[in-house]
This record gives sequence, C-alpha cells and structure tokens, in this order.
Amino acid sequence: MVDDQVPQFADLLKQLFLFQGLNEAELAHIVARFQPYSFTGDKEVFAQGDEDNMFFVIFKGRVKITQADRKGEHLLSVFGAGEYFGEEALLFNRPRSATVTTLEPTILLGMEQGSFYDLIRDFPNIRTFLTVTADSRHMAQREKFDWLGEDEVVHLVRRKHEVFLLTSLLLPLFVGLISIPILAYGVTDLDSFINPRLLLYVGIMGIFISIFWIVWNWVNWGNDFYIVTNQRVLWVEKVILLYQSRREAPLTQILSVNVKRTWFGRILGYGDVEVRTFTGGIRMRRSASPILFAAYVEGFKAHAGYLLKQAENEAIRRSLQERLGLPVDSDTLWPSLQPRWRRRSGNQPQPGSLRDFLNTLFVVRYEEENVVTYRKHWLLLLRKTWIPTLLILFLVGFVALQFEDYLAGSTSIFASFPMFLLYAMIFLVLLGWWTYGYLDWSNDIYQLAPDQIRDIERKPLGDELKKTAPLESILSLEHHRDGIIQLLFNYGNVVINVGETRFIFRGVYNPDQVHQDVSDYIEALSRRKREIEAAREREQMLNWLLAYKSQIELYELIQTEKDWDIFPG
Repeated sequence: MVDDQVPQFADLLKQLFLFQGLNEAELAHIVARFQPYSFTGDKEVFAQGDEDNMFFVIFKGRVKITQADRKGEHLLSVFGAGEYFGEEALLFNRPRSATVTTLEPTILLGMEQGSFYDLIRDFPNIRTFLTVTADSRHMAQREKFDWLGEDEVVHLVRRKHEVFLLTSLLLPLFVGLISIPILAYGVTDLDSFINPRLLLYVGIMGIFISIFWIVWNWVNWGNDFYIVTNQRVLWVEKVILLYQSRREAPLTQILSVNVKRTWFGRILGYGDVEVRTFTGGIRMRRSASPILFAAYVEGFKAHAGYLLKQAENEAIRRSLQERLGLPVDSDTLWPSLQPRWRRRSGNQPQPGSLRDFLNTLFVVRYEEENVVTYRKHWLLLLRKTWIPTLLILFLVGFVALQFEDYLAGSTSIFASFPMFLLYAMIFLVLLGWWTYGYLDWSNDIYQLAPDQIRDIERKPLGDELKKTAPLESILSLEHHRDGIIQLLFNYGNVVINVGETRFIFRGVYNPDQVHQDVSDYIEALSRRKREIEAAREREQMLNWLLAYKSQIELYELIQTEKDWDIFPG
C-alpha cells in the first residue's frame, strides 16, 4: 500500500457503518490489513461459484452484482464507493453466490481470508453487522423490492417481532377449536333441538374462517418490513387486496432516531423506533432488534452525510474542469444519494391490464411510477353495495339449498328451466347493481404526484370531474376523523388548502399517513428545487472564478506589454 494513500483509505473506512466507534489505533490496525487493487471498466472481480475468498470495500468506482440461474443472468444491485462485498462466502464458508464486475475504472480495498477472520474475532460487533446484512440482502432478493434504485443497496431488513404474530393467531385458533366439536356434533346427527345440518354448516364455516384468518394474519405479518438502505429508511406495509404503503425518509434528512421499549419489550427484544425528519417522521412499531435498527440508521446517516459532502465537492471540481477546458475524469467517484431508476421485472403488469386491475381491485392505497393513488375506505364501498351484496348472498344460499334438494331427488327450481332462468336473470341484475356501486366507489380517486395533487371523480356512464393543483401552492394541511366509526376503522378526511381552493380527500384510510405522504412529497419537491438552486449558485461561482481568471490573465498580458515598452527590441 502506498503511504500517501493510507490517510485517504482511513478517511473512507472511518465513515463506514462497520467501523463506527473504533478509535484511531484500532482503525489504523484495520487499514493496514487492506491492500488496494485497481481494475479497469468491465473487469470481472470474481465469478459465481469461485472459491477464492476475499473481502472487498469499494474506494472509488462502481461494480455490478449479477446472479445466474436457469432463466439467465439477473442484476441484483450496483455498489458504489463505501459499499462492501464478499463477506458472505467468508462468513458461511461457501463459494461465491454471485458475479461481481466493474462498471468503470475502480479501486477496491481487499482483505485476505486470514486477516478477515482475525478482524471478526477481534471485533465481534463487525461480525454481527456483516451477518445481519448478509441475511437482510437475501431477504430483499427473495421479496424482490422493485422500488430499489440502481445504486441503492439494502443493509438491514426487519419485521415486527414474532411475538405479535403469535398473539394475532390466538383468536383464529380459538375459533377453529370451537368449530371442531360443533362440526362433530352435526356429523353424529344426534337428537337435538338444533338442526344437525345447521351445526354441520356452522362447523365447516368456522373451520374455514379460522384457516383463512390464520393465513391472512401470517401473510400480513410477513408483508410488513422495516428497511435501511444506503440512501433511506423505509416502512413497507401491505394488506392483501386492501392496502399498499411505503413510507420513507432520506438519510440526509433525518434529524434524530429514538427508541422506546416497554418492560416486556426489553425482555423479549422488541420496541418502537422513531425516525424524525424535517416534515414529521416514521415510527417502526414493535420492531424486532430496535437497538440494532437504530444503530444502523445512525451509522448510515453519518455515512450518507459524508458521501453528500464528497459528491458536492466532486460536482464543483468537475464543473470547474469543464469550464476551464481541462480533461474530466470518466469514472464516478461518489454515488448519487437518490435512486436513478427503479428495477422492474419483465412480469410487471402494464397500466390498464387485467392483472393490474386485479392487483388493485379493493386496494385503498397503491403506488405506480411515483404516483400514489388513494381510494375511499372500503366501508364506503360497503355503504354503496350492502343491499345488492345481501341479496346476492341470500340468493346464492337459497340456490345452494335448492341444488342440494335437487340432488336428493326433491322438487326444486332446477326441475323447472323457466324458474332457473328467472333466478339467473335476477342474479345478473343484482351483480350489475353491485358492479355499478363498485365502479362508483373505485372511480373516485385522489392522487399524489411528484409535482401536483389530483382529485378525480367519475360517475359510471356519466360525467367526470378532475381538479389539480401544484404542490408548491399548498398553504396548509389538516386531517380529522369524525365519530367513533371513523376512529375504530381509522379513516377520515384530509383537507389541503391551496390558495382560495380547498381539496378534501374524503373517507381515506389512515389519514395520518396521507397527511404525511403529502408533506413528504412537498419536502421532496423543495429538496429538488434546492438542488437546482445550488447548481445555479455553483454555476454562478464558476462564472465569477472564470471572470477573475480572465482579469488576471489580462492584467498579466498588460504588464508584459509594458515591460516590452520599457525594453524595445
């Protein structure tokens, strides 16, 4: 290792989350174990299945991580300066699980296998962080988070503590256990003042509801994620068929991180992690390992601030090189702190497709291409459709009983085709009535785009009314829930004041989050404007520097001419 490079390497490693809290002597000892390796662009660092085990930290440049299977090669992620890779093969003593290739001229800091094992033995916390990160990245690959940016890397994924999954299963298990003797009593067909057929149906229905409820709660628990990437902190939540949400806070906008644990939380290892930002915050409720989660957020927040400062200095240096006509470096030294693009698989439904319709059939909040769409709460759908719904259920139950009688040889509607046709027509009419109510509910939407809000109301086979307003014109926000029903089912109105116009998102689920979503989008728009203004100020500063340079050159030229006047040739 070249001696004059050691301070630069140490400066980078000092900002990494892995080495947070180490003193100067410990850090110097770790730096001495690394060796720099230079690669040109499009150069393979190691291949999937290789046995050579070395731990790498990216000092400059970028690499792509790809993995091959029977369907071909897939891009997993793109790592930039400050990211590390190669630890998984060393931690779990297995061949390389992916191929790493440079995207541009890159400098890597590599640590040999023996030194790596000494490192994690001497510093157990580093081993814990590396193991947790490796597990989290595997979970992210399984879940296929398509909102990840090209340069965005997942470092931590956590769920709610398992104890809350178990408590959510107690009631459906109780329902199932109660339904078993009811079903058995109906099957034995003993003399009873209650119809055995009714007991049979109640027992079957109770078991079905219990199984469905258990699966529902299990899947919903598994669809809630608390995530830390190299760019942001996220709470990703999904309720099957009803709700999709992603709340996030850029690392550079985080003001503080607080952990709250009850007595049981300290014993069982769960708690609430609150991430505060300029516009509010995100509360990771009942998170497993809350202290570890908070440590990750604090560590990557510091690292993001370091990268932001380096990126600003890099932008100034490059702009100055361009304006002075000097050669500009072709490699990217510091990654962007904002996602460049979202990775989408080829199986993603296209807007307007049947699959897209089914995915959002009863969903009250979903996001497509950075546009968040809100519908009214499903209770308002029930209000529009409860009459045809009850009539359809009554008709289906009646027809089912008639069909059972028909199979038993008794007289039923199936013995008369005109009666069967009449009931079929009644069913179609009721279905059309229900469909009209659904479309009337589904077509009333509120949208939040990166630069505007929209209120769209469309009557089936009728008129459409659409209102829009730019985010920058929003003066104030408020939300409220009126009455016990709205409090119990967590829905209400969000009022957005735009000049003399008032936008009201009526009956939306979780108005707290809708309020926060709008605030976050306003802050993101403000941040983009600040970045544009900073670029303009940087350009103005460069113009002043160039003007100063021109004046200096002119002054030197005048002085040279005066010297020649004094000493004519």
